[in-house]
Amino acid sequence: MNKLIVILSVCITANIFSQTNISPQFSELKGMEDQQGNSHLFYRIYSETYDANTHSYNNDIYHLVIGLSIDSLFLRDYLYSSPVMESARFIYDYEFWDNNFNEYIFCGMIGFGPEPFAFIERFDGNTNYYEWGEVDDIDISKQNDSILFAGGNIFSVQDRTVKSSDGGWNWLPVNTVKFISLTPFDQNTLFAVDDAGNLFKSTNGGADFFIVDTTGNITSNKFFYDVDETHIYRLTSENNINFLIVSDNQGSAYSWQLKYSSDSKIFICVDGSNTGGLYLADQKDIYLSTDYGDNFNLYKTLDKRIVGIYKKPNSDKLYAATKYRIYEITPNTIQVIKSLPIPDEVFDYYPLAIGNRWVYEENTIYYDTIPHGDYNILIKEVLRDTIAPNNKKYYVIKDETIWGVDEVLERIDSTEGKVYRYDENSSLPDNEYVIDDLLAEKGDTVQSYRMGYYEGSFTRVLDEVTFEKWGLTKPKKVYEQYILHPPVYSLTQGIGLDSIYKYFDFGDTWIVLKGCIINGTVYGDTTVVSVEDETPNLPTEFYLSQNYPNPFNPSTKIKFTIPNVGRRGSSTYNVTLKVYDVLGKEVATLVNEELPPGEYEIEFDATGLPSGVYFYQLKAGNFIQTKKMILLR
Repeated sequence: MNKLIVILSVCITANIFSQTNISPQFSELKGMEDQQGNSHLFYRIYSETYDANTHSYNNDIYHLVIGLSIDSLFLRDYLYSSPVMESARFIYDYEFWDNNFNEYIFCGMIGFGPEPFAFIERFDGNTNYYEWGEVDDIDISKQNDSILFAGGNIFSVQDRTVKSSDGGWNWLPVNTVKFISLTPFDQNTLFAVDDAGNLFKSTNGGADFFIVDTTGNITSNKFFYDVDETHIYRLTSENNINFLIVSDNQGSAYSWQLKYSSDSKIFICVDGSNTGGLYLADQKDIYLSTDYGDNFNLYKTLDKRIVGIYKKPNSDKLYAATKYRIYEITPNTIQVIKSLPIPDEVFDYYPLAIGNRWVYEENTIYYDTIPHGDYNILIKEVLRDTIAPNNKKYYVIKDETIWGVDEVLERIDSTEGKVYRYDENSSLPDNEYVIDDLLAEKGDTVQSYRMGYYEGSFTRVLDEVTFEKWGLTKPKKVYEQYILHPPVYSLTQGIGLDSIYKYFDFGDTWIVLKGCIINGTVYGDTTVVSVEDETPNLPTEFYLSQNYPNPFNPSTKIKFTIPNVGRRGSSTYNVTLKVYDVLGKEVATLVNEELPPGEYEIEFDATGLPSGVYFYQLKAGNFIQTKKMILLR
């Protein structure tokens, strides 16, 4: 009862969180051709909502006919549980008579908990099989459509393969092994598994079974048949590893060979018009084999993980679904034919709204001869919106978490789930690049550049964990951008950027969220300074900004502030600002004089110096701070 265990575990887990929602998303795609050559796609839309008392789940099946105005609900798959009511129906398989979408049969489980019931129901509403357990697979004979086989965990009769000889009206037990698949070429040849995961074959309609594969421990099986009537493709999984196993002799013993494996869920479909033709989807990639799975070549890559594929026979059209889109793919085109809106909770990972503000603590350790450190408070704030020269609307953000940047322009594309940053000096389309792909999932590799655009760089989602702070429990994604000294950062739903870790040749930097104001709500400590001063227009603390731009060539600007702290006697400081190379050799003195309180900006021209890492150090009274900059020619 693997499916039942999963459902119950979800219900139990739901009680941990106050409220959780999974917005509608595509979860499956299948297809068939009718007798007129029309392509019928059957897709599921999954959604879920649960809190401490109720659990609502939907994975309904919809029917889309390509080229016709048919796109409607086909079968309900749902669960609702509350302290006063429980109702559930899970559909695990469905088949059609003569490829007629109006005549079908489906199976699954009704109810949940300790006493679920297996059911098999015809299109006319007659439920003629009702036992304790679940039915996972059902097939209709292509030679005699009065003969059907079904299988599952059917406890009350202690048989897990049942047969109907009258079109699904009456069912009789056949064997204790669990039916999986009936071949489309012979009504008497079928496959089943036992509790150990061994594969069995029958050639006499289930009267006798014999073992054909003893791989064992297999937790799922899906069968696909080549048009040559000899090769059989079988998808299995074991310990979260997924396999494609192929038989070149009608599923006989010793004919099964491993062809492909992945730690991600994989999907396949056969090319019903070409023997040996097989499509396989693994994460975002679709591969094509023309030799029964012996070799695969990359065919197409989509922008998100694939949840199902279907190949139209006698055509170059392939259909694929991701979480929010269904595509029609040909060798030269990729076209969206149906889409779902990206849910708001995706955009909450980076909440951009005027007035939102984040306060970070930055701690840097320098591993010099005598290790020392720096502590700073960094501010990130959405100031206003504006229209950039590319005629797109952006938010203007003060962002001190980026090396060498004071203000940036950023926007979220609601159709892509991506965050873009504007760069007037770039040669990229519309002078912008992606800094975050909010739809990326654990294990995904995406083209995004939060810490700065670098040709050939990429970002990987390392993990999906939980943010627990200030009494909040929220989902969190951890990213790593692959550049020199790869930085790691994280985004939390409803909070935004909450941490950055960067290391360099001689030290480490941690930037951790101290507090924030999101849509008017305060989380944590957002205090920046607490010194009351009669002259508020003057700075109240020493501060050395990151140079801008960084990396630079050949010049860059450095800002620093000298505070007004009510000193007795002299109102000035003896200030020096010097530049050093990585060996500690002084290469330039930018400031060496007495300066009064205020804000200053100095330009450093590195003409004549080689590319590399340099350090600039500010000294004023007892204040000393050092930062790194990169000269890149």
